Amino acid sequence: MMTDIVLKYNLLNKSARKEVSDFIDFLLARNSTKKLEGSSDYKKKILNVSTWSETDIKVLIDNQQKINQWKAQEW
Repeated sequence: MMTDIVLKYNLLNKSARKEVSDFIDFLLARNSTKKLEGSSDYKKKILNVSTWSETDIKVLIDNQQKINQWKAQEW
């Protein structure tokens, strides 16, 4: 794939090569901007994640055991 791109690039004149280079720079800049924005959003989201204490988890486990003891009605 890269070889094909290089061959095609070499067929272009100087002006077209500049245009290709500028377009690649544009794509890279747009991509890095998204990463920075996504990174900031991710940090905000992760900071809002709740933390559970051992007591909270114990309540969940106890309730799970109670649910597992239920017997389904037969029809």
